[in-house]
Amino acid sequence: MKDGVKLKIMRILTLVLVIIIIAAGFVTIYPTFRQCQALKQKDAELQEEIDAKRRILEKFAENQRRFENDPEFVEAIARRDRRVFPGELVFVFDK
Repeated sequence: MKDGVKLKIMRILTLVLVIIIIAAGFVTIYPTFRQCQALKQKDAELQEEIDAKRRILEKFAENQRRFENDPEFVEAIARRDRRVFPGELVFVFDK
């Protein structure tokens, strides 16, 4: 064979080898990339859930402070739960 033909065949084989290596790399990396994206989405969902729980806890803490310092709040909660002062007469009408 002539040197020109050999060189051309070597270039084609090198190009095919490079394409195979790139394809193998893509096939190897793509599932990891998808998994990373799924984990990021799950992390965002969990962070949102944590924030919601934190807001609930802050509301409970605020109510706890109000129970300690706000007698009107305590009375409002007690009235809502149909509690009365000793000796008090209350009429309850069901709707």
